[in-house]
Amino acid sequence: MPYLNRKQILDLVKKKQIYSDISIINSQIQPASLDLTLSHRCYRIKASFIPNNIKISKVIKELSLTKIDLNQNRLLEKNCIYLCELNERLKLPHDVMGKSNPKSTTGRLDIFTRVITENGKEYDYVNYNYNGKLYLEIIPQSFSIILKKNTSLNQIRFFQGSNIENKIKQINISVSIKKNQITAYKAKKITSAVDLNKINFYKSDKYWDKIIPEDNYFIIERDEFYILRSKEAIIIKNNQAAELEPFKDSFGNFRVHYAGFFDPGFGNNKSGTPAVLELRAYDTPFIIRDGQLVGQLNYYIIDEIKKQSYGKNIKSNYFNQNLKLAKQFK
Repeated sequence: MPYLNRKQILDLVKKKQIYSDISIINSQIQPASLDLTLSHRCYRIKASFIPNNIKISKVIKELSLTKIDLNQNRLLEKNCIYLCELNERLKLPHDVMGKSNPKSTTGRLDIFTRVITENGKEYDYVNYNYNGKLYLEIIPQSFSIILKKNTSLNQIRFFQGSNIENKIKQINISVSIKKNQITAYKAKKITSAVDLNKINFYKSDKYWDKIIPEDNYFIIERDEFYILRSKEAIIIKNNQAAELEPFKDSFGNFRVHYAGFFDPGFGNNKSGTPAVLELRAYDTPFIIRDGQLVGQLNYYIIDEIKKQSYGKNIKSNYFNQNLKLAKQFK
């Protein structure tokens, strides 16, 4: 049981091992993860940095350009770097650690994010026995974005014990490319900002180009951002959680799927649900073909979710997805 489920995360909240500047609301607690929310304290900074047992106050003093008050809607500009304090704080037990990843919407909008702890050694990992604040580095890459405090860009899941890599199974994930059909979307270079609070609001053709290949492959261009779907239909049972792990850098010069966590209940129907893949090529153009392997889905065991698994009942945004853009687009 490496993953904690919703009930066990609630227990951490009740014991004040997860606490917040504001009340942690029910909708933050997903089937096997917790949505993290932005506080009003945010900074535009000069450069990113490597966590290396450093206090975040020192980072802010050295790198801060502007302090941003997120009590009101604020514009975060494309390709600028921001560091925001999160509402949630942790006082973890000695046998529980955390790992964070971007939420699905964050990945589909090409917002690069990672959680940082006080005196931490690496991004997105929260060590056993950690006691302190959490911070989020935010870099919008394709679109400028508008947001305010209490917005959730990342989620964190929790592991108990030391054997967190104990997979119960794994499957390969490949790309679906269909001749003469819409097979991908490519982010446009010049667009207006996206307000993250506006759901089903923006016309997709103002922000995305449709990719309709003439064969079962197409070329992804350098430093462009694409949305694709997996060839495989995925089923995550109510006693499982899963994480998509990209192939190593030696496999190809691209990054796939920024938001790689699948809650229990995802695709848990007769036919399953494809994963949506976010893909960016680096250095050179890259040909990608139908059925090309891009990652590996690792399955982990959890205590079974009896109620409120991923899906329509908890208003999950992507439970019936196919090739689906972020929820802000219609």
